[in-house]
Amino acid sequence: MPSFEKTLTEILDFDFMKLNPIYQGFFAMLFFAIFVSTCSYYSNDAKISRDAYIQMFDKSFSGLIVKKYLDKDNRMSPMFQLNNSSEVYGYAILWEKAKTGDSLIKKANSRFVKILKKDTTLVIDMNTAFKYHDTFPENEK
Repeated sequence: MPSFEKTLTEILDFDFMKLNPIYQGFFAMLFFAIFVSTCSYYSNDAKISRDAYIQMFDKSFSGLIVKKYLDKDNRMSPMFQLNNSSEVYGYAILWEKAKTGDSLIKKANSRFVKILKKDTTLVIDMNTAFKYHDTFPENEK
């Protein structure tokens, strides 16, 4: 236990100003780089989500799912192929609930997607698929 106490004492007695100026500069730059990259990551995440929401909001599709697959040419993106040969991006919430043989219906300028199963109809609010839906122009009214 004495080595633990000694280590703890050394940590608590650490004085940043006693460090060599080269190390002080290194730690200051490291802190700044981590701060900037973290801020950049989260602001970019919001922009990507917002752009994807706007694209999804404008799209319209309707059809029977004939194939559910991961698109190897597009970074293993989840996709649905409908019976009219159109392809629809499989947002996570749709991917887990829709199966081959179900029908998907979405009108343009709507955030709701209907999944018609053999015995039920699910209405999915796509706001739940996007983290930043409270910042979208549709919700400013």
